[in-house]
Amino acid sequence: MRKSHGRYRKSRHKLRRWRSTPPVTVTRYLQQFNEGDRVVIDIHPSVQEGRPHHRFNGRVGVVVGTQGRAYLVKIRDGDKEKVVISHPIHLRRLK
Repeated sequence: MRKSHGRYRKSRHKLRRWRSTPPVTVTRYLQQFNEGDRVVIDIHPSVQEGRPHHRFNGRVGVVVGTQGRAYLVKIRDGDKEKVVISHPIHLRRLK
């Protein structure tokens, strides 16, 4: 039997919805960010559109632009800087 190597492989625990996970709200869905805002990538498991890779869940980054309705977030991954495309429901402001 051949093992599946899909995009969400080994992410069952990370993307599981906990009781403390807030439901999808219109406010969170329509939130807006400006360039230079610091955000946390917080993947909401029930929304598939614009979901970044689960490797970046919990990372802090800076908004550098938009692409359609999604935001471009620059994060540091080891020695490299990467740009992640994410829908606003998967982002929250850094407090």
